Amino acid sequence: MVSSARPVAIALLCALALTSLSACGSGSSPSSPPPPPPPTPTHASGIRGTTMLAGGPVTATSAPQSPRPDPGKTVAVREGSVNGKTVATVRSDSSGAFTVDLPPGTYTLNETSFNAIRPQTVTVAAGQYVTVTLVDNVP
Repeated sequence: MVSSARPVAIALLCALALTSLSACGSGSSPSSPPPPPPPTPTHASGIRGTTMLAGGPVTATSAPQSPRPDPGKTVAVREGSVNGKTVATVRSDSSGAFTVDLPPGTYTLNETSFNAIRPQTVTVAAGQYVTVTLVDNVP
């Protein structure tokens, strides 16, 4: 009896060893759950704007000009009021456009060189961009 039980025990040990080795193979088995999806990115928010130039001198050969892009304007973005901390400075591109990414909050924009553009205060909401047009009215 002892001799017939030994081959059965060896067979069981071999089956157990094979099962253990197969589980160590690829690190995941068909029955394991899929990995969790990557986290959803947070939505960006901020201000998109355009700097414009309006007016200009009237001469015998020219009339006041209608608003047109004003490229190269430097705009300061301040927390809260015009006296708030400057959180960004941006320069408008060749078409007068600018974009600044900001967290939600209240901001005031003003031109930094001549202060010819009247400051504008805007509120940025989460996941949204506020659109502004800053106009420099030239007499």
